[in-house]
Amino acid sequence: MFQSVKARIIALISVMGLTAAIAVPLLSNAQDAATPMTAEEQIERGAAIYYSVCVACHQADGNGVPGIYLPLNKGAIANLDDPTLFIYTVLYGRGGMPRFNTTYSDEEIAAILTYIRQAWENDAGAVTPEEVKAVREAYSATPIVSPTPDAQIPEGQNHPEERQDPSKASTPDA
Repeated sequence: MFQSVKARIIALISVMGLTAAIAVPLLSNAQDAATPMTAEEQIERGAAIYYSVCVACHQADGNGVPGIYLPLNKGAIANLDDPTLFIYTVLYGRGGMPRFNTTYSDEEIAAILTYIRQAWENDAGAVTPEEVKAVREAYSATPIVSPTPDAQIPEGQNHPEERQDPSKASTPDA
């Protein structure tokens, strides 16, 4: 019995040694998560996300779809000196735009916005992860459900807050 326990311990130590021998070189090549992206890496990451997510609405040329999706190319919000409104919009959505506050990190949001602010005919400054973090912290209590803006209510319909609760609606007599 002592021999089998000894053999198991030796096998376990061997496996641990082999695991360490493989893991140490791999870990030494891993990038530090706290290492900020270079300007070039930020643009590349932002472009990759834009062309996999944002392009569906705002199009490859950044011009959006007239009357439906706002243009980002030469767009007022994308070119503001202070990017706070743009950061807020991407984090928490606006109109029919989805919110991305739980989808992307501060670094990724900064990369997306930096790409947009410097793509096509735009010439605005980079956005930093610290700016995104500050907006995220300042508006962390933003409600998930916000009232529908009056401009988005189809003509002839009441504002959602004025509509009757469907569960209390009476059925017309036949």
